[in-house]
Amino acid sequence: MSRAASSNTLSPNFLEEEVTVRGSTFHLRELSIGDYDELVKKATQKTTNPVTGEEVETIDNGLLLKLMVLRCSFDPKLTPEALSNLPMRVVLKLNQTVNKMHYGDEPAEEKKAVEEGEPETKGED
Repeated sequence: MSRAASSNTLSPNFLEEEVTVRGSTFHLRELSIGDYDELVKKATQKTTNPVTGEEVETIDNGLLLKLMVLRCSFDPKLTPEALSNLPMRVVLKLNQTVNKMHYGDEPAEEKKAVEEGEPETKGED
């Protein structure tokens, strides 16, 4: 089940996905850019190179993904403890879905709606 807002207009609707794995259903909601930026900051660590003294910021992508899954979940609302007690394959499916929601292509039905609503443009020869 997927629901997406039309990109032709501003809308509070976010993409939602329903994931059923091993008989359990999880509902996930796309993050706002503000939520995403907040989680990136939480997953970012500053380290100092001992040789050069240069400070470098690195993002712990594993931590970022876990934080995203926790923030995206809404039915049931996952807690860190609940997430850590799920079987690995279930967590992998949730990770895949969250990755696809935020870094994948726009869902096919959304692409079609946008393409149908866009005026045809002609290139110059």
